Amino acid sequence: MTYLVGKHIKLVKFTDRFIIPKYLDWLNDQDINRYLHTGRMPISKSQISDRNNDNNIMFAIMSNLIMEDGKMIEDDDFLEFIGTISLNGIDWINRKGEIGYMVGSRDHWGYGIATEAVALVADYAFNRLNLNKTEAGVVEGNIGSTKVLEKNGFKEYGRIPCDYALEGKYYDSIRYYKLQEW
Repeated sequence: MTYLVGKHIKLVKFTDRFIIPKYLDWLNDQDINRYLHTGRMPISKSQISDRNNDNNIMFAIMSNLIMEDGKMIEDDDFLEFIGTISLNGIDWINRKGEIGYMVGSRDHWGYGIATEAVALVADYAFNRLNLNKTEAGVVEGNIGSTKVLEKNGFKEYGRIPCDYALEGKYYDSIRYYKLQEW
C-alpha cells in the first residue's frame, strides 16, 4: 500500500517483505551507517521485525530513478527499494515524533532522495497525524544529513557533547526540530 508520493519516491509501509539481503547489507555496511546507531554491531534477519506500531511508523523508500549505463534515468514506475525513513517515538499527548532515515543505495546518493523523503514524512506528521513538532538528530560531521534537515526548514536547538564515538574520536550529537506551521 502506498502512503506518500513525491517526484522521485513513494513511501510505502515497511513490512517483513523488505527484509531482504540487500537491506541487511545496508544495515551492516559501515560506510552507509557511518553516522547512524544501526550497523555498529552486526544485525541479522532474526533481529529485525515489522517495526510499525502505535508509536513508530516506518516506510520503505521506493524510487523511480534507476541507474542505466552509468547514468541515472527516470522510470515510470517506483520499483526500486533504496532505503527507509521512519517517524519514531511518537508522543501522542505532546504531539511530537522523531524522524530517522537511511538511503542505503549508494547509486541514489546525491539526488535529493533523503531531502524529498524528509519533506514527505514531515508533511505527513503535521497534516495527517496532526503532530506539532518533529525532531531529528545528526552526528557532528554528517554534512549531508545536516543539509537535508536545513533544506526542510529544521532548526538546530542543541548539542550533546561527545555523544557519538567514531574511529577513536567523540563527536557531538546535534538536535534539530521543526514546528507545524499554523
